[in-house]
Amino acid sequence: MSLSIETIQPGWTVVDANGDEIGTVVDAEGTELRIKKNGFLGGEIHVPTDAVAEIETGRVEINRAKNDL
Repeated sequence: MSLSIETIQPGWTVVDANGDEIGTVVDAEGTELRIKKNGFLGGEIHVPTDAVAEIETGRVEINRAKNDL
């Protein structure tokens, strides 16, 4: 199932092109996603919406590797 950018909700899991979990969606508005990174240091990253490869309920896949973000 593929949904549109407008359906992305805060708290959804974000994974990279390799299937590795990056973090969770904080906000999805305009031309970017704000993602709270997993891990001890955490922090936020901003990913352009054109990097979104697939959207399923509760999960967003980015077309880039975690290290490239």
